[in-house]
Amino acid sequence: MSSSSNFLIPAMKRLMKPTQKLKPGLLPKNIIPKNKWTILRGDKVHVVNGHHTGEVGIVQAVIRKQNRIIVEGVNMRKYNKKPEGGGRGTTVTREAAIHVTNVNLVCPETGFPTKVSYKFLEDGTRVRVAKRSGAVIPRPEILTVRRKPRSNLTGPKDTVKEDVEEVTFRGLDENGFENPP
Repeated sequence: MSSSSNFLIPAMKRLMKPTQKLKPGLLPKNIIPKNKWTILRGDKVHVVNGHHTGEVGIVQAVIRKQNRIIVEGVNMRKYNKKPEGGGRGTTVTREAAIHVTNVNLVCPETGFPTKVSYKFLEDGTRVRVAKRSGAVIPRPEILTVRRKPRSNLTGPKDTVKEDVEEVTFRGLDENGFENPP
């Protein structure tokens, strides 16, 4: 064998290795669609499976791409924080994510964990309903406040108010031509 073929064999083996695959739970077919989510930020939930069974907390964040939520005071983990300004690093304790199937919403009437379904009221609004008691579960008040508030400042790419209000089209006449100003 020549020396060039000895060089190509390891390179070909590296190219033939399969690429990194997604975990089965993160495949697109296993991700819960946005309109099917029953747990929202600010909801009170009860952990029904896993190491923290029986604990109750409020949802701080929803990670829809991973089917996970972060619950206040549940699943606490220690993380090492890098040193700042030449000092020593520290250990920080904070919540880690829990899979959404390990928690149930707390029923507002009974206080017990319950599964949730969606139903429509007479006026056509879609609401969450507790399967255990039939009570309507309201949306959390925290959702009315945006996490990242919109700025009211006009930027360089914003259209000026006078340009928006200017009439540029006055309709068509009977022949299909634009009406003169």
